[in-house]
Formats: sequence, C-alpha cells, structure tokens
Amino acid sequence: MTLVSVPSIAAVLIPLVVLVTTVFGPGLLQTSPMPYLSIALTLGYLDRLGPWSKASIFPTIYLILAIGVGSGIAYAGMLQTDDEWSNLEMAPCFLIGLGVGILHILAFSIHLAWQRRFLPQGRFQDGARALLATLVGPAVWVALFTVVYAVSPIGSYGSIAYSQYQFEPLVQWASVSGIAGIEFLVVWAAVIIHRSWSRYARNESHSIDHARSWAPLETPQSSTPSQEAPAFQHRSPSSRSSTRRLARRILFAPTPTFLIVFLFVSIYGSMRFWNATGTFYQKPLTETMIPTVKASCVIGSTSGSNLPLYLNQTHDLAQTGSKIIIWSETATSVRTDQERDALWATARNISQTYGIILGITYAQSMEQRFGWTRNMFTLFDEKGNVLFEYQKANPVAMVETTVQAGPQVLPVADSTYGRLGGAICFDLDFPNFMAQAGHKDVDILLQPSWTWGSIGRLEASMQSFRAVENGFTLFRCGSWAPSTAYDPYHQLLGYKENLGTGTFTAEVPLRRHVKTIFDIFGNAWGYICCAFAVLALILVLLPQKKMELLSATVQNVVGRQSRREASTLPEHEEA
Repeated sequence: MTLVSVPSIAAVLIPLVVLVTTVFGPGLLQTSPMPYLSIALTLGYLDRLGPWSKASIFPTIYLILAIGVGSGIAYAGMLQTDDEWSNLEMAPCFLIGLGVGILHILAFSIHLAWQRRFLPQGRFQDGARALLATLVGPAVWVALFTVVYAVSPIGSYGSIAYSQYQFEPLVQWASVSGIAGIEFLVVWAAVIIHRSWSRYARNESHSIDHARSWAPLETPQSSTPSQEAPAFQHRSPSSRSSTRRLARRILFAPTPTFLIVFLFVSIYGSMRFWNATGTFYQKPLTETMIPTVKASCVIGSTSGSNLPLYLNQTHDLAQTGSKIIIWSETATSVRTDQERDALWATARNISQTYGIILGITYAQSMEQRFGWTRNMFTLFDEKGNVLFEYQKANPVAMVETTVQAGPQVLPVADSTYGRLGGAICFDLDFPNFMAQAGHKDVDILLQPSWTWGSIGRLEASMQSFRAVENGFTLFRCGSWAPSTAYDPYHQLLGYKENLGTGTFTAEVPLRRHVKTIFDIFGNAWGYICCAFAVLALILVLLPQKKMELLSATVQNVVGRQSRREASTLPEHEEA
C-alpha cells in the first residue's frame, strides 16, 4: 500500500527545486538559465493547485517560503561588510526574499486567474486570445517590479534581468526597453515553457486512440479525372472565412510568436554588439578605430585613509600619460570646510601641473549633524576649475545609515574629452536616476565605487547595463571590487580586481553619446505593462455577471463586423 501519493511527492519536491533554481538565479551565484526554470516551475505548481481555496493556502505559503529562502541564500553575502561572517546580517536578505516570493505569487495568480476566466475550455488553443493569455503574467510581473524599483531603497537590486549578463544578445535589448523589456522576455519564455510542457503532458495522458484522432497528412491517391477537383474551383464565402480564421490562429499561436520575437531580439542584440561600432560591412581597423584617452583610477581603502599614498599615485599616473584620473569612493575624509579647502587646493595644483582632469572623493563630516557625513565626488579640469561637485544621491540602505543623501540630480560637465558625467557606486542601481545621463547626452560617465565581501563582481556586472540603456561609456573605479570600462555596446574595455589599494588604467574610446530607444522613451515599456496589468486585474476581479454582459456586448460588435465583411464578399460563381 502506497502511503504517499505521487501528487504529494510533487507538492513537496517542486518548491524545493524552485528553491535551488532561485539560489542560482539572480544573485551572487547567478546562472542565466535558472530564472526560466524557477518561474516555469512556480507557475506549474500554482497551476496544479487550481483556483484559490482554503486547501491551497498552506501549499502557497510553502512555495513563498521556498522562494524566500532561495533568494535569501542567493544574496546572503549582500550585507557582509566585515571580514567575519555574521548570521545576523543575513536576516534582511531572507525578509526581502519573502517579499519577492509574495510578488511572484501575486503575478502568477493574476496570470492563472485570467486563463481560467477567458480560456476555460481551450487553455492550449492557438490564436489571439491564447497569445494574449501568455502575456498577462509577464506584464503583471514587470508592472509590479517597475513600482518596486521606483520606491525601493535598494533600487533595481535583484532584477532577473541582471541574471542574463552572460547572454549578450539579450543584454543589448536594454538599449530598447531597459531591464523591464528583458524581464518581460524572461518571464514570457518561462510561461511558454510551462505551456508547452503542460500541453505535452496532457496529450500524453490521453489514450492512444485519442492521440491518433489528429488528422494525418493524406498521401497521394490515384483518382480518375472525374474525381479530381478543378484546379481553380471557387471556394464559398464560409470556406474563405474559415481559412482566414485558421490563418489568424496560426499567426497568433503563442509558441511560434514567442520564438519569432525572441529570434528578432537575439538578431538585433548580436548585430548591435558586433556591428554597431561601425565595423559593418567588413571594414578594416583603419576605418573603425576610435581615438582613446588614457584614464586611470587610484584605489583607496575605506578602512583607513592614506592620503599621501593616493597623492603620490596620482602624480605617478599623471607622469605616465593618464589624462583622466579619479579616486575610488570615499578614498579620504575631511572633518571641516578648512580641511576640504586644503584638499581641493592640492587637487587643483595637480590638475594644473599636469594638465589633467582629476576627480577626488572624500567623506565630509556634517557639523550640524554629529556623526553624519556626505559622500562627495569633486571633478577638476586641466586648469584647476571645478567641473562639478557631487554628493551621492542614493546611499546604500542598511550600510550607509549615517550618510546624508544628496539631490537627485546627476552632474554633467563639458570637457576636452566630451561631456562627462558623475555618479557614485550605488547610484547606478537606480535606472530612473541614471536615465538623466541619457537625457543629458553624457559621453563618459565616471563612477567612483566601493563594495565589500562578495558583491563586488555582481555590482560591476549589474551596473554595466546602465551604459547600454543610456548610450554612454562607463569608467568604474572600484575599491574591494572590479574596476571596469564598458562602452555603450557593452564591450568590456578594461577589467581589474582590486582590494583597498592599487591602480587601474584603461584606454577609453572618445566615442560620443549613442542615442538609444530607451534614452528617447525611457521606461515606457514598464509603464505600458503597468497599464495593461491594471486592466487585467480589473477584468479578473469583475463580477461574473458583469463580465458576461461585457463579453456579450463585445461579441455583438464583432458579429456585426463579421456580417458586414461577409456581405461585401463576391457571390459564388457556379462552375
């Protein structure tokens, strides 16, 4: 006698598999295919639970916990700022993970509710209605996280779009629709995977006779001329109408439509990455090379300032030909305005002496608020003039708890090497804030940065998406993290991992700002998904009687239109 049924085993195992795939999804262990599997399994599990009921409460909670634990493990090192691992600092990661799990369940509950209401009998049919049903989940997902990224103190941290960092053609889609478009495609792919698998399993569960009830392809049969149909026999209007309906079903079949869209995105991304730099068609290097500027970075350590060392390294880099030099985030600190003025005077002297653009970083104590600081980045031109003085606008939540946020304005300044912009570390996790760089036509964005523990590589990869979205070249100076240089096409120009000391140098192309679709329309795709999600939620929650009335009205309108089309068809001619 079997004590545990197969569905019960599946009910236990599927959330555990979701947990594992979530661990290796977006996060410190990211693997590109895992989000597709995690979302498809989550959707399948909720689908098996059926409509919301008391019996589904505990399985749903179990699934939320699985997603929450998986997300917590995936980001367990996010707040480990000390050398020794602290279990207490893991708690916020798991709490955030539970919130992510609830959002997942909410998005797919609306998705499945739409299917049950509008495709009750033909869930696996093809056609426009079936295609529309596959878009509900991705749209609701993007809508929910668009709102989250806009209000969250950690910005877009945790987006499944960043898990596709290794899939270059998809990364390029950020230039069109930002990370919202990438998220939409990932979730849509997972919905198609679930739909295809469920359809296959359902067909396999039927009897062999039923499986063979599909009309086979007819083989040519010998026939007499009298039995053959005329080659140009006219079809009846009803036959032609049926043909059009069949064509629409094939045209809007969900799986082929998705594959066509995904193929287009992949072709666009590959072409943009490989050819958009001016190499098309098969041009030699002599025609495509872009002048460069030698940019360097002085790596500081937040554990203790060593200002004389940083100044000596700056001198050395300037003497060896570096024309742009910046320091990593909060390389030093000043307590008073007098100390700041003295630091500025030293920086001015260096920039004037060597004719370089110099960016210095420092934590400035606030006299009016004891214990609080400002995270500052000041850029000087070749003559010692201040190009901009910028205060970090987005301090790291739960880490920079005594750092005052600056104005939500991204600084820009014209220079010998094009239009320069500035942002500090965590600022680049906020796509809406960084969209200013695109609107202001920034050519090169200078980013001092400091991270900790194991998140440095993740941050560097996530923040490279901003260069693709907004069409600028990113020069990142990272302490305890990779220092990198990316162009607007996500081509890596330089990479070096540093601890709290050292230097980094890269030849940065003097490429002008690249106009992108995202730069022009911003996060329009995210807002479109928000509008669609609201409409979907209204239609799902609308009482059944009102829904039937609305459906009857729509059908009457469509029926009148079909009758008008039929009346305009030419009369059937006799053979």
